[in-house]
Amino acid sequence: AVLFISHRLAEVEACADRVVALRDGEVAGSLDRDGIDRDRMIRLMIGRDLDAFAGVSTSKAGKVLLDVRDVRTHANPQASANLEVRGGEIVGLAGLVGAGRTELARAVFGIDPVHSGTIVLDGETMSGHHPRDAVDRGLCLIPEDRKGAGLIIDFTIADNIALPDLDALSRRGLVAADLERDRAETQRERLNIKTPDIRRAAAELSGGNQQKVVLAKWLALDPKVVIFDEPTRGIDVGSKAEIYALMHALAARGVGILMISSDMEEVIAVSDRIAVMCRGEIAGVLDPPDLSEQNILTLAVG
Repeated sequence: AVLFISHRLAEVEACADRVVALRDGEVAGSLDRDGIDRDRMIRLMIGRDLDAFAGVSTSKAGKVLLDVRDVRTHANPQASANLEVRGGEIVGLAGLVGAGRTELARAVFGIDPVHSGTIVLDGETMSGHHPRDAVDRGLCLIPEDRKGAGLIIDFTIADNIALPDLDALSRRGLVAADLERDRAETQRERLNIKTPDIRRAAAELSGGNQQKVVLAKWLALDPKVVIFDEPTRGIDVGSKAEIYALMHALAARGVGILMISSDMEEVIAVSDRIAVMCRGEIAGVLDPPDLSEQNILTLAVG
């Protein structure tokens, strides 16, 4: 007898003779071999269809909040990228591996140097670009590697959430435990972080809840623009649904969102527009009704 645990639903569909789905620690239902398919499994796991979370946002795009003009990165110094993100919209950034999507995000946020070009945030040109400058102006990056770059994995949940804004949580130069606790509890409730205690180490959380902690520490700052780099990689479908819903809620509040994803099904379902990178350049921008895998691949391969 084999018990196979996985959130890779294609594997479950291919291997399982019977499926039992858990939700919030309880058995939500089961499927016999003839009834196993992706949509039914998702419905059991999260209580509704995933498409309900991944629909195109109904908010209207506002003014340009992030304007990337002729930016050349260290990874692709021979190519320049141009990209706009408006308030209230989700812009997907697609492309093949090595196209330069993450490198562009890191350069825009100030982690890596910009060889040339201009980055304008909410009408103001960013000069002497540095991550602290980006955060102070309302730009945040949810990195691809949540354990290596998004969290200090051995710190507590509360410590991680507090890190970007220690000055606001300090009295006379020392972090105030009550302010740190209040912020962490507020963000735990807001993002439904499943943990019995915010003083637990982030390492003890599931992948989906670790990703929520990464989101929590930035969203506590009420950013103007958020860059999500592979936000649902390695997490379960329930957490994916919550992150999609959160992204749409942010867009509805007027936040500009740039989402990098290698999952074409995801980027098509979630995005209002899709920019496609090829060798360091934006090869084209797709608007509805042209959002399709074929059109993305056509641009991605140059």
